[in-house]
Amino acid sequence: MAILLMTKPIPAEPYRTALAALAPDVPVWTAEEDHDPLAVEVLLAWRLKPGLAARYPNLRVVCSVGAGVDKLVATPDLPVGLAVTRSIDPGQHQQMTQYVVACTLQHTRELGRYAMQQAQARWQRHPVRPPESCRIGILGLGAVGQAIARAFVPLGYPVAGWSRSRQALPGVQSFAGDGELPALLAQTDVLVCVLPLTPATVGLLNHARLSLLPTGAYVISLGRGEQLVEADMRALLDSGHLAGAALDVFEREPPPPDHWVWLHPKVLATPHIAGEVSRAVVAQQTLDALHNARAGLPQPRAVNRNAGY
Repeated sequence: MAILLMTKPIPAEPYRTALAALAPDVPVWTAEEDHDPLAVEVLLAWRLKPGLAARYPNLRVVCSVGAGVDKLVATPDLPVGLAVTRSIDPGQHQQMTQYVVACTLQHTRELGRYAMQQAQARWQRHPVRPPESCRIGILGLGAVGQAIARAFVPLGYPVAGWSRSRQALPGVQSFAGDGELPALLAQTDVLVCVLPLTPATVGLLNHARLSLLPTGAYVISLGRGEQLVEADMRALLDSGHLAGAALDVFEREPPPPDHWVWLHPKVLATPHIAGEVSRAVVAQQTLDALHNARAGLPQPRAVNRNAGY
């Protein structure tokens, strides 16, 4: 048995090292190296080119290097019965929660305003924003969204979440389905998007939906860049309807040097760093997926390929 790494544009060597530390007897190759197609039982990948899976007749499972699997499930000719699994790392959930809380407090506690005052040696206090005007709305209540929601509850900010199916979380108001999305947006002062990328979420955050947010709302985008219509975001920032945004994902990564996000005074633009899956976790879960496939066991991190996540 062997594992083939197809992680580009993510470097493959850290995954090879992590796999070798856990299972030194399992051959691990990259697509650029000479390898035996008949021995490959697992593809550890970020995306797959059409026709590639057919080269490996003994392929049992395709494992994603991350939590997002949109680029894998979009492969048009993956065999119908072939399992696709995602990587799930609680450490990544914690990192993304830290990012969201940090950006939110930077905005709601007006730390940028005080930084400007510091540069002017100006001592001036401003009223602290009351919690009821810092309503958090989370798009996506999977593992990441739930971790973010739980972190905000003890801070005293009202927390609500939206998902395709209703979720029951202590202290979190739940909205579900397309019909309830406008109500969630209308009561949200800080919008956090951690949705998976599916055909239904492409362009979800457009001018019409972002306009439903109250004037002065703040947007934090961590899902996928294709979910946000960047030109619509810019128009609403420039008009003053939106107070600001923290963007960690973009329609094109990296954005070109002349892209407006680099210099916009209301935007924090970060290079897709909100959370990173541990290479050791990916390696262990890849080996687990191989074991389960060989033993005919269920895959606990299996992707619903029809739903896209």
